[in-house]
Amino acid sequence: MEVETEVQNKKIDQEAISKTPDGTTATSSRAQKVKVFREAAREGLEEQVKKMKATSSKKFQKPTLGQNVRIKIPDINGAKMDPISIIAIITDIEDEEFYELATKLGKLKALHTRNQFTL
Repeated sequence: MEVETEVQNKKIDQEAISKTPDGTTATSSRAQKVKVFREAAREGLEEQVKKMKATSSKKFQKPTLGQNVRIKIPDINGAKMDPISIIAIITDIEDEEFYELATKLGKLKALHTRNQFTL
């Protein structure tokens, strides 16, 4: 026994439902809204990046070539009697963000950013 309602019996015109009062389809207006929201989100993220960079530059001073720095050694890599940090010197600065460091034993393989060492 199947009971059918009036809604099931009527064929609904999908185009009539999706049209907005101004005559455009709902999907195109929805796509425009999504574009606007995405653009606003992108602008918000860019503004947040600028604030974060400004805060970071205030917190970490810019080092100069030849300046001594201390690099903390992660606990995973060291034994109990190993030092917790090493002293290095800045030998090169690349793109004003990445620093090449050297110790008595030679240059370190990786480039370091300002937050990875202390002056």
